[in-house]
Amino acid sequence: MKKVNLVLLHGWLFDSSIWDDLKIDLEKNFQVKSPNFSGYKHHREKITSGELNIGDYLENEPWENILIGYSFGGMMCVRFALENMAISKLILINSCFPSSYAEINNQEIDNLILDLDADKNEAIKRFIYKCCKDSVTQKKDYKSLLDLQTKYSNIDKEALIQGLVDIRKLRELLDNEHSIGIDTLIIQGEHDSFFPPRTFVVNGSSNIHIKVVKGMAHYPFLSFHNEIKKEIIKFVED
Repeated sequence: MKKVNLVLLHGWLFDSSIWDDLKIDLEKNFQVKSPNFSGYKHHREKITSGELNIGDYLENEPWENILIGYSFGGMMCVRFALENMAISKLILINSCFPSSYAEINNQEIDNLILDLDADKNEAIKRFIYKCCKDSVTQKKDYKSLLDLQTKYSNIDKEALIQGLVDIRKLRELLDNEHSIGIDTLIIQGEHDSFFPPRTFVVNGSSNIHIKVVKGMAHYPFLSFHNEIKKEIIKFVED
């Protein structure tokens, strides 16, 4: 049986706790690590939110290192894969190679930064709504995330703003043509407001696989836990 090391990278607003339930299932068969970007949870250094030394979480052979990233974390996965040869597979959840057609464009990023400066709590509330928008379980998921709003409101505003700056930089990097020569699975919500499936640009690459989950919006960890788990395990074990 192969030895698999999964490294899970969280999204922009959320910290590594989004993976807690999924980790319980994945740890039955794999080694799982879920670091926080700086400024989130236990990482309080005043440095770029994307400053994470991925090498600290990778294993040497015979381990197989697979990065799994949600939203912003997925964009970071692509960046790390371009820089590190020790990564064998990527799984991007509601995240893909950014496109000028995606909702997360530079103008939206600038607007969100202004909203955070004006009223952080209201900006977070609006972002949470968009995370659930058009999901078949929108009302339930939105209420559940609102119950966690106080928790996410405690994340440093500076870290959140720096994260948006990082996303803008990543868009510039990943908008360019890059050949990722490793197997990549994109798990995408049918109703994702930020990275709709129609924005995919994969140029026919045979190593990139797309799974669109019907009814799912941007935040998948509440009502679509089982679907996400199934696709991850299937891809890892192939």
